[in-house]
Amino acid sequence: MTIEGLAERWRAYQAWWAKQYSEQPFYRIWTKSKWILFFSAVLLLTYSCAALAISLGYILGHFEYSVVVLEFHANIIYITLAGSIVGIVTALVGLVGIFRENRIWLSWYNVMLWPVFALYLSIGYISFRRAKNHLRQRLRDEWTHSYTREQRLLVQRNLKCCGYLDPFSNGAYDLRCFPLTNLPGCQHKYNIFEDKLLTICWSASFLLAPVQLFVMISALLCSNHVDGMLRSGRPGLKSFKEK
Repeated sequence: MTIEGLAERWRAYQAWWAKQYSEQPFYRIWTKSKWILFFSAVLLLTYSCAALAISLGYILGHFEYSVVVLEFHANIIYITLAGSIVGIVTALVGLVGIFRENRIWLSWYNVMLWPVFALYLSIGYISFRRAKNHLRQRLRDEWTHSYTREQRLLVQRNLKCCGYLDPFSNGAYDLRCFPLTNLPGCQHKYNIFEDKLLTICWSASFLLAPVQLFVMISALLCSNHVDGMLRSGRPGLKSFKEK
């Protein structure tokens, strides 16, 4: 499509908008269902943009301990990124359907809300399962048997500690961490860091779940009433606003 064609369609849309709302402002023409749909779509767009900003902040290293979080919890970060992108696209599809009063777009909006819900809920499931499934013992086993020297160094440098229980316990030695250093072991700091991070993740995910359910229920109940048309197969029923 050429630029001239896009400009012509934009002018036609502006003319349609002016004609539709020439007699009354939009807030008098919109139905209650349309307002509920609009509010829920804006709500979805808001927290999806917030999730996108947080996930990109960790990926780009703008937050404290970003490298540690991205190293050991990359799955949570990338699921959050995917959920936020899908959520933003879904909210935009819904807004287009709302403003154009197009039930095809609103049908896609209803369908796309389900993967958004699944992605956001999976963040809570992953973080809750790790936080509540013997976290202290799991961290100790991973530090001893799974972590590479680079991963231990990453934790030690960011949390300012040396070794796990003490500098003699599976420490990754460098200029700051050596047997005679006065740095404490990483067990206490690392356990607190992991528990706090995972608690924030699953709490935010599970608190967001009822909000997402509200958006989904609003879309299901209100999409067929986005305008004043009854959408009935019986002839003669045009608008429930007409007296």
